[in-house]
Amino acid sequence: MLSVVGVDSPAFYNAEGNIEKTTGVQGVDIPALALRINRQNLKIESASALTASDNDGSFSSFAMGTDYYIYACQPADGIEPDFVLSANSTYPDTIPSGVTPSADNTRKIGGFHYGRVRNSSTASDVSESIVPNSVWDLVNRPKCSPEGMAKVGNLWVDIYLASDDGNGGVESKYNATPITGTEGLSWYSFAERFAKVDKRMASMSEWTALAQGSPQGNDGDNVNAWSATSNSSRTATGTVTNAISNYNIVDCAGNVWEWLDEVSIRQDSTTWQWYDPATDFNETMESGWDQLGDMYLPNADGLSAFRAGGHWGDGVRCGARALNLNSERWNVGSNIGSRGVCDPL
Repeated sequence: MLSVVGVDSPAFYNAEGNIEKTTGVQGVDIPALALRINRQNLKIESASALTASDNDGSFSSFAMGTDYYIYACQPADGIEPDFVLSANSTYPDTIPSGVTPSADNTRKIGGFHYGRVRNSSTASDVSESIVPNSVWDLVNRPKCSPEGMAKVGNLWVDIYLASDDGNGGVESKYNATPITGTEGLSWYSFAERFAKVDKRMASMSEWTALAQGSPQGNDGDNVNAWSATSNSSRTATGTVTNAISNYNIVDCAGNVWEWLDEVSIRQDSTTWQWYDPATDFNETMESGWDQLGDMYLPNADGLSAFRAGGHWGDGVRCGARALNLNSERWNVGSNIGSRGVCDPL
């Protein structure tokens, strides 16, 4: 039996398991739990389920590409908390007690992303749903903000390619423009932007796992990936319905290449020397490079970073094992983006 006796910490939360997607229903299961809200110890001894009908008025039905939040609310009387779903990330619009909601009388205890899920290895067997591995709570969650992320093994992964968050960082968002060298970004830029939001680039082994099951692209169409050889540019994240992995990660194949957090030394020269990235490399460099030191390399192309997945015009070359080792970390190619990952809390 759950107990809250003697618990005085505002952060107290104890649950008999994790919040999970309800099997066969577009909803989430809340386990028995105890927590503290506004100096009141609350508990509910039995599990409960929430669906879209348990909303706060901020939405009426689940919408594609949207993050939703689960709030525990202080009741009008008694010690059992009320629960509502909301599209608001701060506090709900309304709560069951009828009291004006605030950050004091409500507590955000979890959330999930409503998007697409892969149901089988058949390329077109994809449907809209609460993404099961996107459901998070106060214990089962990434160290960073969990919006637009899904869990792959023990790693939290951005469902969508990185787009601009408007604050110098990145976000994982449906129907957004993936940022690339078109915005003047290199491998280094992505590393800096991910760090601002407590994320990082994936390793090769991590990307191999998260991309598993993504259909290979086609030369003549964009049915399974944004890959047709007639394409001339990137497209918004999530444009292609079938472009989703077994772990419900979108656009792993096609659209834009993804920088990974691994590099390779090219040994096709024996003439090692110092290179100034601001002047010696045949790339359009970002400002400030002349103040960041030099690199001791076998040649001007001596340090290559891994990029995976393929881009918008690579056709059948796009896929869950596609890899390119021909780009230096200072490359600002218009067809190279990235995807964030984060370790668990």
